[in-house]
Amino acid sequence: MTTATDAPPLSRYPYVHLDVPTDEVELISSELWEQGAQGIEERDATTIDQGASATVTTLVVSVPDDAVAAALAAEYARFGARVEHVVGDEWRDAWKQYFKPTRVGGRILLRPSWEAVTPAPHETVLTIDPGQAFGSGIHETTRLVLMEVDRRAKVGDTILDVGCGSGILAVAGLLLGAERAICLDIDPLAVDVANENAERNAVASHLTASTQDVREISGQFSLVLANIQAWVLKELAEALMQRVAPGGVLVLSGVLVGQEDDVAKSFTALGVEPQLSFENEWVALTYVLAGAEASP
Repeated sequence: MTTATDAPPLSRYPYVHLDVPTDEVELISSELWEQGAQGIEERDATTIDQGASATVTTLVVSVPDDAVAAALAAEYARFGARVEHVVGDEWRDAWKQYFKPTRVGGRILLRPSWEAVTPAPHETVLTIDPGQAFGSGIHETTRLVLMEVDRRAKVGDTILDVGCGSGILAVAGLLLGAERAICLDIDPLAVDVANENAERNAVASHLTASTQDVREISGQFSLVLANIQAWVLKELAEALMQRVAPGGVLVLSGVLVGQEDDVAKSFTALGVEPQLSFENEWVALTYVLAGAEASP
C-alpha cells in the first residue's frame, strides 16, 4: 500500500530575484550570465507579472543550484537580492492566472494545455506550457518573433531557434509547415520543456533541442530566430549570420528600443537593412536575405 509519505519529494527550483534600476538592467544581466545564470526573466511595468516599480525592473534569475543562488544573493544584496524557490508544479500553477488563449498574427491560436479552444478554420492551435522555462508568448520579445514566424514560416522550412526557452517559436514554425527545427538554450530545463512542448504538439520527431553552443552548429537554415539579450546578440553575430541560408530570414529580439542601431552594427555583413517591429519598449530586427530559396 502506498501512502502520502511514500511519494517522492517535490523538486525545488531556486531563483534569485533582484530589483534593478531599469537603466542598469543590461549591465547587471551581463554580469549574472557570467556568474552562472541559466535564464533571466525581466519583469517591468509592461509585463503581465510586473516588476517592483515604473523605474525598477525585477530580474528573476534561474540558477543550477542553491549554492549559486546564495552566492548571487550575497553579491547583489544592494539590489535586494533574495532567493525564492518554485516547488513542484507551482510555476505552472502561477501561470494559470495569466496565461489565456491568445491569437498571434493571422494563423496562430496560442493556448496553455489547461484551456480548451475552438479554432477558426484558418487557425493553427499551438499548445504551450512554460514549465520551468521562460517563454509562453506573453512577453513582448517572444510575441514579436512569433509574429514573424506566423508571417513567414512555410512548408519545407528549416529552423534554428537560439535561446529557445519553452520552444514556442520552433514548435510554431513546425506546426506551420517547417520540416525540422533545432532548439538551443544554455538552460537544461529549457531543453526539457522544449521537448515536452514538441511532444504536446505532435512535432517531436522534427525537433532537436540541446545546450549546444550555436558556434558549434553546422549548416544553414531558412529561419534563424534569436530571442536573447542585445549584448548576447552582438557577441553571437558572426555565428548567427553564418547560419542563415541564402533567401533565408534572421529575426533578432530581446532588444530595447534605442538599442537597435547598436545591435544592427554587428550584422552589417548581411548586406541588407533590418525591418523593425515594435511592441511597447521592445524592438525586433528582421533580416530577409537575397538569394535562392532555402532548401529543407
